Parts: sequence; C-alpha cells; structure tokens
Amino acid sequence: MAEEINILAQEKPKSVILADGKEYTLPPIDMTTLANIEKAMGFGLGRFAAKLELEPMTTLRALVYALLKESHPSLTLEQTGRLITLKEIKSLAETISIIMAIST
Repeated sequence: MAEEINILAQEKPKSVILADGKEYTLPPIDMTTLANIEKAMGFGLGRFAAKLELEPMTTLRALVYALLKESHPSLTLEQTGRLITLKEIKSLAETISIIMAIST
C-alpha cells in the first residue's frame, strides 16, 4: 500500500536554486497556496494530471510560476520558464508529486 501524503503537513517554505544560480522560495503547500495555484494556472487541480499528460512542459511551467509568484511577484511566466532546466525539474520533483497526489 502506498504511503499517504498529508499535503497540509508542510508548514515551512522550501528553497530551491534555479538555473540562474539564485535561491527562490516555494511557499508551504496549504489551502491558500492550492487555491492560488488553481487561479494562476486557470484550471482546477482536478484537471492537473490530464493537463500534464497533454501539455507537460506548459503545465509544469505554469505550476512553478504559480508557486514562485507568491514569494517573487515580479517574475513573469516567461522568466520562470527560463529558470527551469531538467536539473531544476528534478529538484522540484517532490513539490510536483505532492500536487499530482492531490489532483487524482
């Protein structure tokens, strides 16, 4: 049986280093963050898995943008995409998997 993930258990922000070598803060995953993700991406989290399958890079970029936007409001969607290489996707995998777990 797969281990259950308590999506609201993360109380502290997470820092990640992106392609420009700078440290960025991802907010804790709470109800406000989840609602902000939906608003920024323009669709509910229930559709996340389907969107990820159809448009994986567009969907991942939108997710990371929605997360970074809370702590780094000056970043644009385009700038966010330039900060993420395959290396950074790997470092964001835990956060992405949490979002995927709640979208199913």
